Amino acid sequence: MQHPQTFPVSTLLCVTLSSLLLGGCASNLAPVRSFATQTQKVAVHFEPMVAGSVHSCMDKSMRKRLILAERFDAQASEHAARSDCAAIAEASVPIATLNALLLRYAHTLAALADEQLPVYTEELTGLGTSLGGLAQPGTGAPLLDADKLAKVVKLSDLLGRLGTQRLQKSALRELLDQQEAVAIVSNALKEYAQRSYRAGLQDELRDLALLRGAVDGSAQREPLAANYVRTRLYLEGLQLQEREKIVATYVQAVDALQASVAALRANLDRLQAPELERQLAQFARHADTLQRQAAYYAPARW
Repeated sequence: MQHPQTFPVSTLLCVTLSSLLLGGCASNLAPVRSFATQTQKVAVHFEPMVAGSVHSCMDKSMRKRLILAERFDAQASEHAARSDCAAIAEASVPIATLNALLLRYAHTLAALADEQLPVYTEELTGLGTSLGGLAQPGTGAPLLDADKLAKVVKLSDLLGRLGTQRLQKSALRELLDQQEAVAIVSNALKEYAQRSYRAGLQDELRDLALLRGAVDGSAQREPLAANYVRTRLYLEGLQLQEREKIVATYVQAVDALQASVAALRANLDRLQAPELERQLAQFARHADTLQRQAAYYAPARW
């Protein structure tokens, strides 16, 4: 008769203690996981802003032609609008790459908190070349000087290296030590939100006022059509104002993100510190507000 296999008490005790320690480690890293989750929200809800800059330019161009042109050709107007907005579309590519880098940073931290290896679906190749041509809106001056660009590329290289090796506690310290690079990346994104995306929205709002005047001029001849267009312009104006609020919330979220990186770095050996908990809670509130406001990214179609 075979007896069930038994293990020495010492072995069972070691297994039990290991499980408890691993569970405790995962629990202790909950603040890291929370920060990573909120950072992912911020990055994900920046993506429509990049596309929105192009859409805003296209909508403004198409709307103006629709209302002001004596003979409106939709296809020709769309081609003309794409040409008008080509520079904005081109400038959005490196900005999207920067945001992808921030998202990868968040994914890597989340994987570290869960004791896993990060999985990347895309490679950020040619980052230095892509970002080197990034210009400040309105001035044409480089958005990232050589020193800042080097720090961003170093962060990207670090994330790539950590994605191919077992993550250890020291890797968390190494990631948080990239605080300056994270600030450079997020400040560049914040600059884009304020000076490119918001500027496009404000241009659209100014155009709406001019177009309302043109519609009023034709109201006597075509009152029904004029009333319809007035209504659409009014609704678009409301939505543009809501999108402007997204920019303000995004800026607050980025400021909270940067403060949270600093707080995590300062409290890495005491992740349950009350000041860290308060900072992460504030970050979560801003990220949640950004997530709620993201519904207004969708354009008001005619």
